[in-house]
Amino acid sequence: MAAAMRPSNLLLCALALSSCEGSLFGPRSIPGPGPTGVKPVTVIPPPAEKCKPGVHEVPKLLRVSNFEYQSIVSDVLTAPVGHELFARWTPVAQVYGFDTMSETRIDGQALIEQLATAEKLAAVVLATPGLTAHCPAPVAPTNPACSLKASYTSNIDFSDAQGRECWSYLDSSGTPMVFDNVRALWKKVPDETVLLWQNGTHPGSTVDSVRRWLAAVSGSVTLTGAFNDADPGGGDGVVATIRKNGVQVWTRSVPNGGSGPFTLPMQINRGDTIDFVINRNAEPSYDSTAFNVTIELTPTAPKSNWTWTNCVGPLVSRLASRGFRRPVRLDELTDYRTLFESSRQEAATAGFPEPADEALSAVVQAVLLSPNLVFKPELVPQGLDAQERGFGLASRLSLFVRGSVADEELWNLAGTGALADPKVVEAQARRLLDADLPRFSQHFGGQWLDYRETEDLGPLTASMQAEAADVFSEVLANDLPAERLMRPGFTVVDAPLAAHYGLPFTSQKLVTPLRGGVLDQALFLTRTATGSEFRRPIHRGLWALTRLMCRSLPRLDAATLEEISNSVNAIDRNLSLREQMEIHRNDSARCGGCHNMMDPIGLALEKYDARGLWRDRYPNGVAITSDLELDGTVVTDPHSLAAVIESSPDYRACVASKLLTFGLNRGPLEGEQCVAQRIAAPINGVAPSLKQMTIESLLTSIELTEVSP
Repeated sequence: MAAAMRPSNLLLCALALSSCEGSLFGPRSIPGPGPTGVKPVTVIPPPAEKCKPGVHEVPKLLRVSNFEYQSIVSDVLTAPVGHELFARWTPVAQVYGFDTMSETRIDGQALIEQLATAEKLAAVVLATPGLTAHCPAPVAPTNPACSLKASYTSNIDFSDAQGRECWSYLDSSGTPMVFDNVRALWKKVPDETVLLWQNGTHPGSTVDSVRRWLAAVSGSVTLTGAFNDADPGGGDGVVATIRKNGVQVWTRSVPNGGSGPFTLPMQINRGDTIDFVINRNAEPSYDSTAFNVTIELTPTAPKSNWTWTNCVGPLVSRLASRGFRRPVRLDELTDYRTLFESSRQEAATAGFPEPADEALSAVVQAVLLSPNLVFKPELVPQGLDAQERGFGLASRLSLFVRGSVADEELWNLAGTGALADPKVVEAQARRLLDADLPRFSQHFGGQWLDYRETEDLGPLTASMQAEAADVFSEVLANDLPAERLMRPGFTVVDAPLAAHYGLPFTSQKLVTPLRGGVLDQALFLTRTATGSEFRRPIHRGLWALTRLMCRSLPRLDAATLEEISNSVNAIDRNLSLREQMEIHRNDSARCGGCHNMMDPIGLALEKYDARGLWRDRYPNGVAITSDLELDGTVVTDPHSLAAVIESSPDYRACVASKLLTFGLNRGPLEGEQCVAQRIAAPINGVAPSLKQMTIESLLTSIELTEVSP
């Protein structure tokens, strides 16, 4: 990046003073005059002399959030990574409303979960052909444990020799039987009731008969066959069992005249055994059992020809470079090579059938758990070398927009040094936002407006989440101002959610003034309706104040909590909710301070019930009314409330502050507060679009926090 992008302490002071009037990147390109019919907003940026620089804090080494980690490894492995792998991970604490700036410490249990996830992700690498396509084709299996064939059939392969065609004939103690040439069968001596012949078997009174197959090589097999009663004249039947290496994988009771068919696919390693066992019930008479099985074998070609140079090194280099968000360094590759070679030798000594897989898995796990991937060194001084600064900038862009690593175009530009040009940086920011808008909608919008993750709210949960995300994306994609999030004039729903709202489902995007706004969406209305009737307006009012207007409420000290408790217990619950809230405001000085801010919002939203459905009366028939003032204007219902909030200077400044904070990976310093107001300011009297505010916030956050190596 250019020298101007490396602010010293002095430059930070100058930047804070100048950033309200302009940008270190120079003027931004403004796409058009803005949508028609949008009244000018009243946000006025303070003059430069009012912006006092704050004390620049030492940057903290932040870890990627769970959401970012999942997105990063999905992109790095070029394979989908299921959310279930992270279900047991410790939730990352939110700071300023986002989980992207956490210093969450890892305890023992969390580390165990991360290790288990890394092991499963390494298995994904081994199972993704595209990642190893450059490796030599595995060689044909050598030195089989017994005769190697594509198919084994018990009656065709039957012989008078133990081990021939990989078959052995034993009793349940593991003792080999003796072949009787006269009768052409295997028998146990001296208990000659234990018998095995070409297509059948008979258990003894004390031991079972066992037909064993030995795996010649590693691979996959499918066992297809059946146990059938061969002497239906009487008896109480037998128990048929199939065991792999002594562990039962299938069993069936075969009654007199009955049958036990099976089809079993499984993975096997060279030297594994599969036993087909017949055990008597209480009575050994009439226990002759017909048996036949076909074993189809698909060998796994061993990777003994995979070396660091021709396979593992290039793979690890790509995974580490993309995961670390800058080219992997030579000393790091040397360490990974040492780990691979030692792990491969240890796996071979321990008798693992595929040492290369074991060693590659160990190296991949080391990459996935590396601090260079798990933390964000690009945000701190000396986190990157001087020649890596372009990759650090690419990472800042991609983490903001995608919550992940840079895509190919941005990665290549970082490698050529093109990102030293501020115009290229801005062009890439715009391109990424257009290309990955759904990701940004989930990553930023989903946290700010609380729709990315939610508890199960019933069969419409996914539909409600999709509506919130899609409306946010539509406002952003169509260059609409942030005010349109409050009253977009449309919503995006599926058929079930449209039916829930009572709207005709003519298309996914429905033009309607009644739904789609942040405060009209079923997800918000349902999530904030938990608890008692009295708590619902409190939850909704608090949510809107903090997330949409960035207004904080006083801390609840012990005295306030006591006063709240006394006030709540003294209120007559037979009164209407409106009357109860009024008493709570007027009879308690401490309670009134907060409720005078929350209640106008919460009571105006009472037109929506706990399921987000419109209503004019409570179930008891009492009319729902409200005449409280928010910022000097009476709000009577959700629509008038939305109009007041969107016209408030606090709303636009709040949106800009959320975007800037998200980009900074920290809260704005004292001298940077005016920056958000500049981003929110009208352009030629017209509100800037949400997209323009997003681009401006991203680029400005980089300017304010660009660090020197």
